[in-house]
Amino acid sequence: MKRILFALIVSALVLTPCFADEVPLTVTDSLAVFRAYIGNSESVMLDLRPEPAYQGWKLDGASRGGHVAGAMDFPISWLDLMDEAKLDEVLSQKGVASGKTVVLYGAEKLDGKAQKLLAGLGRKGVKRIVLFNAPASSWTADETIPMYSYPKYHLYVYPEWLKSLMDGGKPDNYDGRTFKVFEASWGEEKTSYVNGHIPASIHINTDDFEEGPIWNRLSDERLKAAMEAHGITKDTLVVLYSTTANMAAARIAWILMYCGVEDVRLLDGGFNAWKSAGLPVSTESTPKEPVKDFGGNVPANKELIIDTEEAKAVIADTNGRLVSIRAWAEQIGETSGYAWLERKGRISGDVWGHSGPDSQTLPDFENVDGTMRNYIEITRMWNEWGIHPENDVATFCGTGWRAAEVNFDFYVLGWPHISLYDGGWCEWSNDPANPVQFGDQKPQYK
Repeated sequence: MKRILFALIVSALVLTPCFADEVPLTVTDSLAVFRAYIGNSESVMLDLRPEPAYQGWKLDGASRGGHVAGAMDFPISWLDLMDEAKLDEVLSQKGVASGKTVVLYGAEKLDGKAQKLLAGLGRKGVKRIVLFNAPASSWTADETIPMYSYPKYHLYVYPEWLKSLMDGGKPDNYDGRTFKVFEASWGEEKTSYVNGHIPASIHINTDDFEEGPIWNRLSDERLKAAMEAHGITKDTLVVLYSTTANMAAARIAWILMYCGVEDVRLLDGGFNAWKSAGLPVSTESTPKEPVKDFGGNVPANKELIIDTEEAKAVIADTNGRLVSIRAWAEQIGETSGYAWLERKGRISGDVWGHSGPDSQTLPDFENVDGTMRNYIEITRMWNEWGIHPENDVATFCGTGWRAAEVNFDFYVLGWPHISLYDGGWCEWSNDPANPVQFGDQKPQYK
């Protein structure tokens, strides 16, 4: 039987000339050959399609959304955003290493841009590259090919979906309800919104939902009034994005979910994704249209946000994980992370959950284009620190922005017990009685 399978694979492969680093490149449209590589520990599968297809959206005639189980995402468009060093770094993150066979799928042919990817694979010393060039309509219809979609993938929308919605269409995973699209950022419209935004989107100033000096959310009564002022009811489909990083949009999204808005989504990759798709940009202001009543009690989902006493209870619980989404320099006490915040250190008993080099960016959880980093990579980071789906997880950062974006990621992945410690380091450090630690930190859980 093994000899028959081997003969089938060999006969189905079309050998093409070796490229620069003499790595054999073969091309096949055989489903039998493709299936033979799935789950093979000696091979790495890279999905070259756009990120929404990997996450779960049915694109390009696919009968099932999502990706081949165990495959890693690598949209071909990423190559425009990478220099050689970044490409090598990302390939390593995907598990590409010397001696591996790399299977590429999701592209029917490799154009000139893909030569950059092939060269990167050559530098990694891979054993062979296989291009499976069958269209998505073919292999997604084969039920013997295992596929995986993010449980709530539809909460991360993509530019073409949003354009269809705003043009009056009925895109997939839309039930016809009233919708509103918001650009969320700190400050008045003149800060960023007037420089360019999605046409007909409305500006949300984050100050309308949180306030200093601790930068916690407003009281429930004020949150209800803020939503009504922005025309949001519990039944409104709210789509949020930011003009730079999507942290502000995620911050507002998590607060709206806490309040009880039933359908809150983010534009994955934010405004940059919209512009990269070649869609129109406006500098004209769209005014808010208030509503008289939110239509429900606030908060409807109180468990999504916790305060300091509840954070202490999470630390005390053996199943609890108070997860710090802060830069390592913040975590070990080299910096507070903010020019206006003096006290340094970390919450005693917390667990580091990764972040990035500073308080303004979140590269550990974002791809090079700002979209959500894939589930295999981000859950691996948390597994190393003993953070698992069965835990009672509460995340925090300095003021709730970074942690909110990470929370939204894991909510999309279906983690059942995840909340936001709203006050975070800013509130914790404001009370000298709260225990603080400094210096190196090691994982204390498995």
